[in-house]
Amino acid sequence: MEISILVDNTTITDHYLLGEPGFCAWLDDGETPVLFDTGYSDIFLHNARKMHIDPMEAEYIVLSHGHNDHTWGLGPFLAARSERQTAGEPLSKLTILSHPWAWRRRRTKKSGDVGPLIHPDVCRTTATVRTTRDPFWITDDIVFLGEVPRTLSFEEWTPYAIIEGEDGPVPDSLIDDSAIACRTEEGLVILTGCSHSGICNMIQYAKEVTGDRRVIDIVGGLHLMRADAQRIGETVRFLKNENLKELHACHCTGFAALHALSRETPLKETGVGTVLKYR
Repeated sequence: MEISILVDNTTITDHYLLGEPGFCAWLDDGETPVLFDTGYSDIFLHNARKMHIDPMEAEYIVLSHGHNDHTWGLGPFLAARSERQTAGEPLSKLTILSHPWAWRRRRTKKSGDVGPLIHPDVCRTTATVRTTRDPFWITDDIVFLGEVPRTLSFEEWTPYAIIEGEDGPVPDSLIDDSAIACRTEEGLVILTGCSHSGICNMIQYAKEVTGDRRVIDIVGGLHLMRADAQRIGETVRFLKNENLKELHACHCTGFAALHALSRETPLKETGVGTVLKYR
């Protein structure tokens, strides 16, 4: 099983790839390729080509949540897929998978609309759109966690955006934020976009869903860039107790958290061009 980082805020030196404030990863178990998030623009297509990856082979696109830096690449993806279809080239049978609220309109005072630009009906012209609050097994060893229970008080936070709820606009608690858990011979690998639900909550739920108590790696953003020292400290202690083999925190983790994590956990340099292999 391999995870390749196609979009991140930073790039790995001497790989000559493009970065942006977003996230996208390619997950390949040799049978069912998964595109996890799509970043903010079309650069994941450029980076994938240079890394000898063809995103058009994806059988699943999994959206970690409905923010622009994880969903706005859907437009360029669909355009590229349409070009392949027009050229008469074969296409994979594609499913776009997410929590149902990932498609809702959301906005902030500072940035305006920060939700998806593409309506799911547009996606349905070329793919199956599947939404679920419950865990969904993509393969026997890869599961989309669905809605993550939030049980740890230190991972609580105040909503900073507005989302269109069932009965109108409501504070956005990002209940759609989720992750993928992968079972390997050595233990679980958790692939996350931003961890708005709390990375420690995610770890606990991944163990419950998979039945595996071993976590060997976490890949993605931990959204601690605006966290106070107490939350960072609690998160570091939790992750240290997990006895991770490696930690590939990136994107929205933030310098203060990365610095603290580097002192207590097996944190590794991570960015566009990173390729991780698991048995």
